[in-house]
This record gives sequence, structure tokens and C-alpha cells, in this order.
Amino acid sequence: MTRHFMALALLSLLASPLFAAEAAKPDAKDDLSPADQIAAAKAVAPSLVRVEYTLQFDQGDPPRINGWGQRCPNCGGFHGINAQEFVEEERPVEFAGYVLGPTRVMTADINVHPRFIKKIEVRSGDQVIAAKPVAWAVEQDAVFLELEKPLKDAKPLQFDATRKPPYLSVSYDRLNGAWTTNVDPASMKVAVPVDEPPFIMLPSNSVVVDKTGMALAIPMRGDAPLDDAWKGSPAQWPTVGEAEMKKMLADLEGWAGQGLAQVTLKFRSPKKNAGHTSRFSGEDEEQATELHGVGVLVEDKKILVLVNLRPKVTARLEQILVKPAAGEAVAATFAGTLADYGALVATLQKPLPGAVKLAAGEIRPLRRTLLLGADVYVQGEKRIAYFQHRRISGFEIGWRGALKPVVAGEENRLFVFTRDGALAAVPLAHREKAPAGERDWRSEKADLMPVAALRTVLGDLAKNLDKNNVPLSEEEENRLAWTGVELQPLDPELAKANNVSDLTNEGRTGALVSYVYPDSPAGKAGIEVGTVVLRIHVEGQPKPIDVRVEEDRFAEGGFPWERLDELPEQYYDRIPQPWPAAENAVSRTLTDIGFGKKFTVDFFRDGKQFSKEFEVTPSPAHYHSAPRYKAEGLGLTVRDLTYEVRRYFQKKPDEPGVVVAKIEPGSKASVSGIKPYEIITHVNDKAVMNVKDFEKLVANQTELRLSIKRMAQGRVVKINMAAVDKKPPAAEKKPAKAPDGDDNPLIP
Repeated sequence: MTRHFMALALLSLLASPLFAAEAAKPDAKDDLSPADQIAAAKAVAPSLVRVEYTLQFDQGDPPRINGWGQRCPNCGGFHGINAQEFVEEERPVEFAGYVLGPTRVMTADINVHPRFIKKIEVRSGDQVIAAKPVAWAVEQDAVFLELEKPLKDAKPLQFDATRKPPYLSVSYDRLNGAWTTNVDPASMKVAVPVDEPPFIMLPSNSVVVDKTGMALAIPMRGDAPLDDAWKGSPAQWPTVGEAEMKKMLADLEGWAGQGLAQVTLKFRSPKKNAGHTSRFSGEDEEQATELHGVGVLVEDKKILVLVNLRPKVTARLEQILVKPAAGEAVAATFAGTLADYGALVATLQKPLPGAVKLAAGEIRPLRRTLLLGADVYVQGEKRIAYFQHRRISGFEIGWRGALKPVVAGEENRLFVFTRDGALAAVPLAHREKAPAGERDWRSEKADLMPVAALRTVLGDLAKNLDKNNVPLSEEEENRLAWTGVELQPLDPELAKANNVSDLTNEGRTGALVSYVYPDSPAGKAGIEVGTVVLRIHVEGQPKPIDVRVEEDRFAEGGFPWERLDELPEQYYDRIPQPWPAAENAVSRTLTDIGFGKKFTVDFFRDGKQFSKEFEVTPSPAHYHSAPRYKAEGLGLTVRDLTYEVRRYFQKKPDEPGVVVAKIEPGSKASVSGIKPYEIITHVNDKAVMNVKDFEKLVANQTELRLSIKRMAQGRVVKINMAAVDKKPPAAEKKPAKAPDGDDNPLIP
């Protein structure tokens, strides 16, 4: 049916007077001599003026011009004007204006918020008149200005829609620093989109005239229907006046105040990792205990919270509070995290009024039409909102071919509404599938997502939620994926020695297997020490993940055990753990991918590349997820010896011991000289196999004899639990200085 319509439209075009005239004179532009073009320019010139916007900062925010830009000579796309530069250079932003009446000028709609406008002036020759916007075109990208008084030398344009081709396009702009009237033949090209009606491609933001200089139209959107409806004066266009615009923005503030609520997320404090910092855990949100964002109330008890949380952060989520425009905050329960977009869904414990109306139908017909924009975000704990009209300048193709509306400016916090209050587009970040540590600014950048696409996602939540990106209990918080290998990073020399320079970008990617745990997934797959791990292919992800690991300075016996007694107790919490962390870039990436997911690993060994299939499975308890016990009277916390800790200390599974995880400054344990990461093997000569044994053996004792091992050296520490320790806390001692000036001599 659509193709039949397009065929009929093309036949109508071929029969139209416009097309017939152009076809009869295929070289009609050759009839327009330079003299004709100069004459047309002179005829239009008295009706061309310069519109000057003098901008300013507001509340410390730089001015932004939305929906208007200049074509980039490098990429061919349009980039928004850097309005801040104009303020710094103390000059106005200038645009061409067209005189339509004694005090009426039309110009391009630059969509700058009024708070950034210091003044608007219209210049003609040496005359400058103050102006203000009084009307906005509904279907064209234009605004109408009213002048304080007439321009003495300006001449309003006259229009005659009956004039015949050939046509000229007359534009007004700076050329080599001078304002210049430009004249070009107006080619009436036809575009025929697939499954959409054909249209004429008109020269935008210019006056279309005949060879005598008589105006036919001022197109301001670049396309028009095949008939002559595009011709005529802009004074005939449908517009929204000043009073109506004011009312629409007031209505928008009400809709957004209820439907776009402030949301507070509260988290458990993150587990301390004893000073170990990996390159993928440096983001602020990794350590956050409270985050604030904006939520879209899509139903009276359902809210879409626009926060892009990684699984490690969502795991600590404990509370969601929704603050409406009026009244007390309402608690909500976590319902799920969107798998492909940076948002989570929550269910309110009681209904809230004012859910947004979701726009029906496709968003493409809204291009260049007058819309409304709510710029809503949270700074600190305060919700900030600004409202103005907006326009969609065009569309791009995004993830999986999805249509992405383009509205230049702060798209990452812009909500686009139709004039009747329906939400048409929301700012949503596509959830980046890049591995931990390789996410960049694009991971956090939100693009406008049409509500039509959002409806599809919300309509089938079971299909669109990530079952691995959920809140977890404190015991489960530090769960990790498990492959069962320890990895050594490559470098150019190792890559060359292993004949994988061409497969690892000369050692910049890839890792060498330095140890394989028995009965682990890698061990069962037959992976051997000395094998090179190249990359990971994940089911459902188009891009392979290059394996990258970092050198651990304290691995393989590099920890300065001999200097441990020099460390003041206030630094105990900052001592990096001696053994390689179970959480590294590979384990974190696989954990984020999700348990149960299939993946394939490419390996290289003995001159051959091969692959093995695995499934993301949880690891055995590691140091940061191991059971722990805090002995209050001792001021000491111990943890079970886990697989990587036993590997480091070369302890067999049946050997006794618990590892000292924390020492309280000034406590009996600290005064007795016990240090972090030492092993307690016996209490009162009885073997300690785990923290439960330790808890039982220290309970109700007046004296403790603790057998301590620091690597190969052992000692016995006696502690009188009944005595009052009168020794000054070690924290009072002046800390030793490291050679580089760091107060902590053991921390690099």
C-alpha cells in the first residue's frame, strides 16, 4: 500500500507544473547571468538584517545554544555553537534576519534559554533597534521578533507565490569576516525515502526569489511537500504567541514537577579492599553510599530511575526514596535493572499522582516542529529544572539501528514533550558492554530515546531486565566469577618470547597463565601454566574482549614483611594485601557479564591458537567474601584462609590457620604486636581451622596464647584478657617517613 502511494506521488510530481517547468528547461540556471543574480541580491538586500544575541552566564552556568550549529568541514555534521566563547570575546552571536513588516523580523530559532540572553538587537546598516521574541513558528524552525521601533532603511519583503521558475536562493551570512548576500540557483531536488512520501529539498534559511528578485518563500526547515504549499509569506504560518508560550511552559513545569521526580538511592558502605586499587574501580560511584537522580513516573506506582549503575554498585543498594513535588518522600522497592539501558525500575509502596503521559506513535513527524523541553537534573540533593521550547533538528541511527532524535545541547538531561504534554523522548544511556576498565565517556553519555521504543522495553520487562544487576546481601556482595587461573601481564619481551606479538598488539593485551587451581574450570578444561590468554568472546556481544591484567607489586613474595613492625597502627587499614587479588579486570568483567552466561576464550600455546568454551560460574569464597569474626575484647578481626590466601602462604587445605584481617588501634592485639595478614594457627595450643573455631576458643578466656606465623617465622603471643592496658596507643608515635615523602613507608 505504501509503495503504491509513493508511485502515485511520483506520478503526480512528474505531472506538476513545477516539475514540468524544470524539465522543459533542464539548463534553466544557465539563463541566470551574473547580472541577474546581482540584481536579485540588490532587490532582496533592503529586507535582510542582522539579529544579534548578546549572551551571559547565569548562576555560574555558561550559555548554551540548542538546536543550531555550523557544518563541520571534517565530518560534515552539525555541531552546536560554543556560546561561551562569544561571552568571553565580548561579541554577540549573529544570525540573518528577514524583515516582514515595519517592526516585525523573522530569524532562525536558536532555542537559547531566556536566562542566558542579556539583550536582543536587530542591526540594519548603522541603525540598531532592541527586539524581543513574540511568536514561534509551529512547523518551521523560526522565531518572530518585535522591534521597539521601525528600521528606517529596511524594506519589508513582498511575496508572490505565483511566480514561475527559474528560482534563486538568497542567503545572508558572514563570508571572510564581512556580511555578504549570497545568491545561488535554487535547485528543487526531490528526495524519495523508503516507505515515506517524497518531498522537495529546499534551501533552508534563505529567501527563494524569481529572477526579478520577487520573493516566493523563506523555507526554514529544508523540506517541503511536492505541491506549492511551501510558497508564500511566513506571516501566514501557524505560530504560538507570547502568552500561549508562557502558558505552555507553566503547564510543562507542572507536568514535570509531578512526573519527573527526584530519586535518592542509598547503599551499604563498600567493603574496604585494604588499599588495593584496580584500574576499573576508580569511579566515584564505586564508593558512593548515596546517589541522587531523576525518575520518570510512568505509572502511579512504577518509576523509571535514570541512573546507570554497574552490578558491583547495584549489589549494595538498600533503599530507594522518591520525592514528589509536594509531600513526603515515598519508599520504593527495586524491581529490576534494564539490561540494555542505564536505568532501573522501582515499585512505589504507595501510589503518586501525576504520572507522565507517554506519547503515542512515532517521533519522526516531530522533526523541526515546536516542542517543549524540560532540562531536569539533580545537583547535590537539590532538583534543578529549566523549561523552554525545543525542536528536534534531525535523527541519527543508534544502537541496533534505533532511531535517535538529535536536539543539540544537554541531551543527557533533557526530556522532550509535545505541546499537549505527552513525553516524546527521554535521556537514556545505552548500557556499555565494554569490559571493566575500558569504559569511557560514551558509557555515561545519555542520548534521547523515543518514547515509542521505551514503551516496548517497559511493556516486556521480564525480557528486558538484567538478572545479574540486582541488590545483594552483604554476604553475597563480593561474589566473583571464577576461571581458576592466576595471570601475569604480557610485555613486548614476553609476547615475543611466546610468539604472540601479532596476536597481542606486541604485549599490550593478553596474559600468561602463571598458575592453575586444581578442579577449577580452567583446570578441568586442560589449561596449563605457560598458556597465553588472548581474548574472550561473550554470547550475545558483538565485540571480543581483550584480556588485560596489571602487575601486582606485592605478588610472588614482594610484600615487605621484614618492615611490617615499622608501620604505625593508624596505617594498618591501608596496607595492600600481599597476595594477588581475586578481583581483577578479568574476574570483574565476567562477573558483570553475569553468572550462567556462555563465553569462549582464545588461547595460544606451543605455536597454536585454540579456543575453549566456559560458563560464568561463581568462585569459591575469596578473601573479601570469606567468613570473618571480630573479637571485640582483642580488637582483632580474622577471616578464613581462602584458596588464594592458602596459595600465597603455600598452605595445604588441611593446615590450620585464620588470617588477621583488621587490628583496632590501641587494642590488646595491637599492643601485643600482632600485625595484619599474619596467620593465627593455634589458640591455647588448640588448632584453629576456621573463624568458628577461633570464636569458640577465645570465648570466656582470661589468658590467651596465640601461635602466630609471619611467613616462615613463628612466635607465641600471650595476652591477659583481664588486665587493663595502660600503654600509650601506638598511634601517638610519629610515623616513619618513606624516601619519597609518603607518611606510610609500606604503601607505594
